[in-house]
Amino acid sequence: NKPKQVFDYIKYWKPKGIICTTDRTIQHNILSHLEYYNDFQTTTGNRVYPVGRLDKDTSGLMLLTSDGRLPNSALRGKYKRYKTYSVVVDRRIREMDAEKWRKG
Repeated sequence: NKPKQVFDYIKYWKPKGIICTTDRTIQHNILSHLEYYNDFQTTTGNRVYPVGRLDKDTSGLMLLTSDGRLPNSALRGKYKRYKTYSVVVDRRIREMDAEKWRKG
């Protein structure tokens, strides 16, 4: 019998200023921030990766996992997953601009 794989799944509220990269040579990377400010350690010792990303100047809920199947199924274009974004702006948006955003 093949041993059962165990994965880590982490919910994390990414603050503004943190970069969604696992490259530890980049200042303000998400993994270093998790470890330093949240005393984070994986339960399995596996490396975790963000599922998707948020811009540096954006805060929001992130999922990190050591389960490579999840990012692949959630983010690959061939699976046609719909995404919902919530945006707050500081001025009125023209309808034509909103339509461009809706179409991607």
